[in-house]
Amino acid sequence: MTAARALAEWLIDLRVPAAVEADAGLRLLDVLAIAQAAVPLPIGQSVRRAAAALGQGDAATMIGGGRTTAALAALVNGTLAHALDFDDTHAASVMHPSAPAVAVALAMAEATDANGQRLLAGIAAGIEIGVRLGLVAPGAFHAAGQHPTGTLGTIAAAMVAAWFRGLDAAGIVAAAGIAGSQASGILEAYADGTWSKTLHPGWAAQAGIVAATLAAEGFTGPRSVLEGRYGVFRAHLPARTEFDFGAVTNELGTRWHAPETAFKLYPNAHAIHAFIEGALVLRVPPAEVAYVLLDVPACFFGQIAEPCAQKRAPLTPTHARASLFYALAAALTDGGVTPAHFTAEAIIRPDLLALAARMEARPVELAGPIRFTGALTIHTHDGRALRHEVADANGTGPRRLSRGAIEAKARAVAPGAATERLIGLLDGLADVTNIGALVPQ
Repeated sequence: MTAARALAEWLIDLRVPAAVEADAGLRLLDVLAIAQAAVPLPIGQSVRRAAAALGQGDAATMIGGGRTTAALAALVNGTLAHALDFDDTHAASVMHPSAPAVAVALAMAEATDANGQRLLAGIAAGIEIGVRLGLVAPGAFHAAGQHPTGTLGTIAAAMVAAWFRGLDAAGIVAAAGIAGSQASGILEAYADGTWSKTLHPGWAAQAGIVAATLAAEGFTGPRSVLEGRYGVFRAHLPARTEFDFGAVTNELGTRWHAPETAFKLYPNAHAIHAFIEGALVLRVPPAEVAYVLLDVPACFFGQIAEPCAQKRAPLTPTHARASLFYALAAALTDGGVTPAHFTAEAIIRPDLLALAARMEARPVELAGPIRFTGALTIHTHDGRALRHEVADANGTGPRRLSRGAIEAKARAVAPGAATERLIGLLDGLADVTNIGALVPQ
């Protein structure tokens, strides 16, 4: 019994508790609102043009309008979902599970004429598989320069796509095995703020559909794609890495990790949110700040604080979303961090850059499971040292956001009829028969 086979058999007999199904509806709302807001951005227009150049079809709906193949719709929708870096994160596995899960489930539900209940089950299953795979080696992919949302998200998407197609357990395993050779997602875009990291959820969803389609036609893939000698974990990670393959199947069917995934309050790297919260608590006027010292969990240090010179003066809006210093400067100066801070004009504001230049960070080791924590000390010109520590950023860990807060976020990110309609449908999503009508045009 391989890990992939155990997941496949669980999928075949999938039973989603009512609370998890309701949670999946909120994930759908969150992803669709974020993706809708990303459509007019240059990155959103680029991926939509690319989809048109790659092919034509009528199987599934793209967010922002238009129809194409299921695979290309998943590519577009998953990329849009991550474009603002506003999609949710499961802290302990360091995964963005909902963007690829929603993208693949939406496309496959529409392509297979599934109903809302099956859509929600597919979303929940995709998130759950992604998180469980991430828990095998938490933080190890990031440390190796890989984005687990791309690498492991591809496996999860393939299994969900195969499930939507009605494949048996062997077929689902084959899809996962094929996807192992498509699993990828290097993080080098952190160096210059280019867009390739944003592509990863879309790529995972598209590649998963391709893998499932191949498996449906009899193509085979390794059954030991997860734990094998050359499986997706050992092929991507250093030999010294410790793996907990039991995380894939421990309490599978009785415990759901998916609802532990944290919704975001700010449109940037989740590892920065505790620091934003701390800055808003202290809220020292920038003119009084001599310098700021930030204690950053070592597992996130390279992503949000290095190289320091570039992080203090981000090169692009995407680059700024992973800049601890820029976000803190915005929070202290403007009293918040919003999508408006991540434009070409905002990231060159002299006041923000001047304050960011007075910040420094140091890595600290984090005991226990990975979480979004942080501490900052603001040193003022008159000699004060004001410190604030946040154990779990708001919305993460035990501080889960309420349904009302999630709905309010969706309204703020994508105000309009499409969002209001989806909010109105939340309690009846399982009964929806026209999946395409859920997608904002």
